[in-house]
Order: sequence, then structure tokens, then C-alpha cells
Amino acid sequence: MFSIEAGRLFAQWLVLAPVAQASITLNLSGFALLVILLALGAYWGYQQGFRNLITIALWTIVGYVTTVQGGNVIVDIINRFWQNGPRLVAFAVGQDPDSVAQLDPLIQPGFQIPLFFRFVAFIALILLGFFFNRKATWRGAPNEPLAKPLGLFVGALILMLWTNAAVTFWEEFVAGGGGFGGPIAQLLNTLPNVSVLMPSLIAVFFLIIIVLIVFNFPKVWQAGGGKK
Repeated sequence: MFSIEAGRLFAQWLVLAPVAQASITLNLSGFALLVILLALGAYWGYQQGFRNLITIALWTIVGYVTTVQGGNVIVDIINRFWQNGPRLVAFAVGQDPDSVAQLDPLIQPGFQIPLFFRFVAFIALILLGFFFNRKATWRGAPNEPLAKPLGLFVGALILMLWTNAAVTFWEEFVAGGGGFGGPIAQLLNTLPNVSVLMPSLIAVFFLIIIVLIVFNFPKVWQAGGGKK
């Protein structure tokens, strides 16, 4: 009797298992996925502390601004320095800069940096951030009262920059006729593009840096012998 009853229960479990599995499957939205990624970044930043993430954050911001949000910023900067080079030389030697004509653009203004090179450059700049972070002079244990809370913000910011860069690159890739399937494509299609928020968050990061420099400058000045 026991074996018959056990077999009956097992058969019922086989019937109900797929239903139960379907009922507990989570359908994560793009916002929820972004929150999960930011939470991971925040936890990483909280453990590391603010000091140990400054270099990585700075290089990530440089990479994001130059290759993601402003894909052709580098071209504009090169052209601007090239065109105004004679005027800068004239100013340096004491002449009137307005009397010197500008040069023609070195790179055509309509030139578009290929998406592949922008993507590779972004990855390379992030790797440089990790490389220089190892020997950064401001690294140290997160012993200050605000080291971990500020690290939480910076860690989330870094993950948000990485995530939004991936989404932006993916959208440009798809718009150009590319694309592929699989979990990665599904993830990138689900995550939202929050590029509109990034300038404000980057500004907050630099504001924190400025405030910390202002409040710590008297200590540095006193340690360096500025006050006797």
C-alpha cells in the first residue's frame, strides 16, 4: 500500500512540477536588471571604499565621455587644436592671435569613428584605470567615516557607466544592421538606456571630489609644512 501511495504522489508531483516552476519564474524588467547590477556595483564599492575606486572611476568617465557619449569628441579636439595652432604660437611669441588665419581641419568634420574602435578604446581605458589604480597614491584602507558610503555611490556609478556604454554600443550596432541572438543580446535589449542621467551623475562625482579636496586641503597644507 505504501509503495502504491508513494507512486501516486510521485505522479502528482510530475504533473504539478511544471506548473509550480512556471508560477515561480521571474520576469525581470529592464529596470529591475539595472537595479540588480547597480546593487552589485554598490556592494563592490562599499567593500573597496572611496579611495580605492577613484582611479577606476576617472578612467571610466574619460572613456565614457570620449567614446560613448561623445563618439567624435576626439576628432573635434584634434581639429580645434590643429586649426588654432598658429594662433596659439602667435600668442606665445607676443603677436596678435587675430592676425593669424586658422588652418583647415586636419580631419574632415563629417568623419565618423567606427563603432568597433570606440568599443575597443572604451575597454582599453577601463583596463588602464585598473592598471594605474594599483599604484595610486590615494589608495588606502576605508577607515574614514564616509569612505564606504561614498564608495557605495562610486561603485554603483562605475557599473552604471559600464552598463550604459554596453547598451549604447549595442543600440548603435543594431541600428547599423548588426545583431545576434542569445542571452547577451536579450540582456542588452532588456536594459534601459539611461544616457540622459549620466552627465548629472558624473557632475555629482566631481562635486564630491572638489568638496573632499577643499575640506582636506588644510590638513595637507599643514602636513607639508605650510603652517608652522
